Amino acid sequence: MPMTQQEIDRFLSQPLVAVIGTVDEQGRPRSAPIWFHWEGGAAYMFTSRSTLKWRNLQRRPHASLCVDWREPPYRSVLMDGAVEEVDRPLYDLVLSMAVRYYGEEKGREFAEGYRGGHEGIVIFRLAPRSLVSIVSDE
Repeated sequence: MPMTQQEIDRFLSQPLVAVIGTVDEQGRPRSAPIWFHWEGGAAYMFTSRSTLKWRNLQRRPHASLCVDWREPPYRSVLMDGAVEEVDRPLYDLVLSMAVRYYGEEKGREFAEGYRGGHEGIVIFRLAPRSLVSIVSDE
């Protein structure tokens, strides 16, 4: 059973770790866990420019993202689409994510390492071309 858009937005606002899928230079699929921030119908993420996922995205700017809840009732949101680098304040994005994932105190402490920005870090957005949601008791 699919979720409504409102249910999807609520689900994606939880502190769940997603799995991003990219394709490497040999055409093999690659998956990696990643934090994300759902805003305006797109998933925002950040990573080091030296990571395999970013190098893969530079060659092929498309990805899939899987976000799931692993206890009954099982819920999943699966999306794929174009990925693009975005220009927005790194510290603000990291702070909002870190507080969501770690809580206020630890999140603020984690985000301090990103104050002032980092040239080696990239913020990118996946704008879903396709989005599927699933709710199942099985």
